[in-house]
Amino acid sequence: MTIKPHPRRRQLLIALLLILVLTTLYLATTDNAMIWPIRNTLTYRLERWWSANMGASQPAGFAELHGCVRSDQGTPLPGATVLLSERDGTVHRATTDASGCYRIGDVPAGTYAPIASAPDYADTAIRPWGLPLRLGAGERRALDITLPPAALLAPSPGAELRIGTSITLTWALPKPSMAVRRQISYDSGGRPNQLTYLYTPITDTQILPTVLAVYPGPADQWEGVSIPLASAGYAVVAVGPAYALDLEDDIAELRRLVAFTRAGLLPRADGRRIVVLGGSYSSLHVQRLVEDDSDFRGVVLLGAATDLFDLRRRFEQGSFSPPFGLDQALVALGTPDTSPERYWRYSSRFHLRRDLPPILLMHSRSDEVVPFQQSEQLATDLDRLGVHYEAHFFDGMSHYLLADRPSADLDKLYAITVDFLRRVLR
Repeated sequence: MTIKPHPRRRQLLIALLLILVLTTLYLATTDNAMIWPIRNTLTYRLERWWSANMGASQPAGFAELHGCVRSDQGTPLPGATVLLSERDGTVHRATTDASGCYRIGDVPAGTYAPIASAPDYADTAIRPWGLPLRLGAGERRALDITLPPAALLAPSPGAELRIGTSITLTWALPKPSMAVRRQISYDSGGRPNQLTYLYTPITDTQILPTVLAVYPGPADQWEGVSIPLASAGYAVVAVGPAYALDLEDDIAELRRLVAFTRAGLLPRADGRRIVVLGGSYSSLHVQRLVEDDSDFRGVVLLGAATDLFDLRRRFEQGSFSPPFGLDQALVALGTPDTSPERYWRYSSRFHLRRDLPPILLMHSRSDEVVPFQQSEQLATDLDRLGVHYEAHFFDGMSHYLLADRPSADLDKLYAITVDFLRRVLR
């Protein structure tokens, strides 16, 4: 005797299976910032376990990818970049010729999500039918790419700006300094802004050139930088974005702060003369900010990360051991062969323009967090484009060129910075 399931039970079972499938698809594909880091981390650990216990499987041989890049109006886009990254972060890229066409040869066979970019057009990762591209050994795959125009959406303006009361502070290094500090508060996209301070000299009342100092941590922990710079004659607007895997909200907040400054709403801060300073983690914010805004007078980068693909490559090859849990952050970004978007977005060396303001690069060759080769490579790229820059490398200082005691290197670092500010802000 055959027992048939009750119709209602069968419908319920089908509904549950459908919900399970849809939930699985959502978790596997969503760009929700609460989910994709966990998904990428679990996938990475599963793959490491599989490789250790079952052996790694890597297709042998090489392939070629070629085609043309056009606008959505069909116009060829010369000078566009097409990039593929291997799983370990090794990149293969090409620039389109006068007819908008490219060729990338000698790519190891495997699965990729090619990414393409051109000035004034949106960065686009290519996944036919929503899946990464599979390149077989010996294959010569044709792939034409259409880029939509970039959607330059200005963030909503900040509101309810408030300037706090004055507090006089002192600092001993690199020489005794004094400055006045005021807290800046405002509504930033419907939320309170991150801790932000304005530092100015105590000796005069004139309008001052401005340094927007974006620190890799809370602004009040970096007064050893803000107070000496203010004492040297600058209005220092100091902010420290919280650590996150998606930086866009914090970059929008920086744009609101810049808008306040340019509108002349911050006491004694000249909104027409602004240099932006950042380093380590905050260098990602600064470089992204400058990509879309050419009105700064200069950029100062200390121990800057400029190529996340290269950081991932060094991490996978064992030549780079990121401290402070940064290895977990790299893992959470996903593998750059099939999830290249964030590696690409925050790798400034792939987004350089000839009209960038002068750039001061400073890096320690003893940097244990960001390899100094990141600044060396950026200097090479800037030189190739003809962008004015200065590069200074130190042998005896740590990451971000931190120092808590007097030294010749600290004096040199301060002198180089102040001299650069004087020249570009005069």
